[in-house]
Amino acid sequence: MREASGGKNINSEVMKKVIRNLPEYCDAFLRDPGVRSAWHTKPDVVILPAFMNECGLALVHKFKVPFIYITTSGLTPWTADLLANPENPAYVPNQYLSYGANMNLWERTVNTLVRIISPYLRSQLVMKRVEGVVQRFLGDPTVSLTEVEKNVSLVLVNSHYSLGHPRPLMPNVVEVGAMHCRPARPLQDAQLRHFLDSSTVPVVVFSLGSTIRSQQLPLWLRQSVLAAFARLPYRVLWKWEGAAIPDLPPNVITSAWLPQQDVLGHERVRAFVTHGGLLSLQEAVYHNVPIVGLPLMSDQHLNVRQAVTLGLGRQLTLETLTEDNLYEAITAVVEDDQYRGRVKQTSTLLRDQETPPLQRAVYWTEHVLRHGGAPHLRSPAANMPLHQYFLLDVAAVLAVAAAVLVLLLWWTTRAVTRALTRALRKAATSLLTLVRSHVKLE
Repeated sequence: MREASGGKNINSEVMKKVIRNLPEYCDAFLRDPGVRSAWHTKPDVVILPAFMNECGLALVHKFKVPFIYITTSGLTPWTADLLANPENPAYVPNQYLSYGANMNLWERTVNTLVRIISPYLRSQLVMKRVEGVVQRFLGDPTVSLTEVEKNVSLVLVNSHYSLGHPRPLMPNVVEVGAMHCRPARPLQDAQLRHFLDSSTVPVVVFSLGSTIRSQQLPLWLRQSVLAAFARLPYRVLWKWEGAAIPDLPPNVITSAWLPQQDVLGHERVRAFVTHGGLLSLQEAVYHNVPIVGLPLMSDQHLNVRQAVTLGLGRQLTLETLTEDNLYEAITAVVEDDQYRGRVKQTSTLLRDQETPPLQRAVYWTEHVLRHGGAPHLRSPAANMPLHQYFLLDVAAVLAVAAAVLVLLLWWTTRAVTRALTRALRKAATSLLTLVRSHVKLE
């Protein structure tokens, strides 16, 4: 994709295409036979992903039932606004920026601008364009997806503070990050089990996830990867979906599919070369495995950068990857106990929760169902005008009161000063008269 676009940023090009064709995507979604069959049965609740799935709000409008947003990454600014969840840009970095919690002046400035602008851009580029499609499909020009969206009962956020930054959350914003993670199970594949169980050296796992396939790597890059793997004093398990690789090094085996959590949870696995998908990173931390990140697109660059910031591993780039730097990065995360220690510490924090995140997601979903959309969880701030939320009216009252007080003090001071001046003049006049009278007598 990068080569086809002349070296342009992939994320930017993909987002331009998505936004440009969003009305067509929405229309195709609404008219899809599988989706249309859902119109005949009223659900108890509608659960929608919170990013680029606004078209699904048509179902919420149709059935007038509670609905829940689930974010596949962090909490987006516009979703936070729906529930009046505090998101102070002074210390809450935008999820689309690679900033830490301790931002300098320039970073806080950019973070603030992105925080203010992004909800507006989403309203103009996404909501208004999708709204027209929904109105035509439902035959109702009065449908307002902005108003429908305000009725969201709950947001389940695929994040956890151990992998990000502490931040305030309303009771109807629930972190469920790593809810798919579980203890490793015994491996069912005999070859895979033997490869791991019989290893007397650390094992490295290499996977680019479920979307990008390793066989799509350019030949030069594939050769660099193979050369680096051949030099490693470890075994390597490579998720490879294509035909058998000629001259595969003896310490490497490939598999078209891996039970990733069961593999990462194996005691011999010591490093994970990954594309940096959020779920893969959560699994790596859960199973206490340091990473070498090779981000390709979407949120992967931000995820890997955050992992590096937390000390969970190293980062490489597709453009600069070589046999040597891949070899060096893998050996570093395997041999340097600092990485494993930091991952272990973070893994302990991720696992140390009052309830398992999956159980928590189920509980709060059922809570919404039991209590008719759970309006009691909704903050009054969600319906406040901005001037009230930011206390601008209170600031105005206090400013007026301060101005009145200053004026009163000024008037009082002026009046007292004038009175004293008159009294002093009168006294001086009397004294002068008295002195003159004594002089005449003498």
